[in-house]
Amino acid sequence: MSNERYLILSYFCLAVVCLGLGVLVYYILRRPFAAIADALGGSRSALLKRALVLSLTVASVLGFLGVSYTNKGCMSYDQVVKERSYLVDRNMEQLQNAAGWIVAAVFVWGVVMVILLSTRKSKAEG
Repeated sequence: MSNERYLILSYFCLAVVCLGLGVLVYYILRRPFAAIADALGGSRSALLKRALVLSLTVASVLGFLGVSYTNKGCMSYDQVVKERSYLVDRNMEQLQNAAGWIVAAVFVWGVVMVILLSTRKSKAEG
């Protein structure tokens, strides 16, 4: 397989893998998150649940798309497809970047839920 074909194939396969990673994390977290969201009550619960799946999948795609094969325009296409090891390194970088964005999204959701739960608790006391 030529490097050019490898680039095309690996790019689309990794796009699917990164998107799948975001969906997998959602499926792992959906029940605990739903329990917390339901504890908040009201119509916010359904909105929060939908926003979780959207944010995790968007985070995985943004992490994947955040990797530049051309080093922000400093390399030509011929230089990119010249070495297979460079392509493999970019693939690994895409996976790492997608995972990093997913972790950041989970962290942000954790902070949001703590804030929402603390405001709920303070309203109940006051």
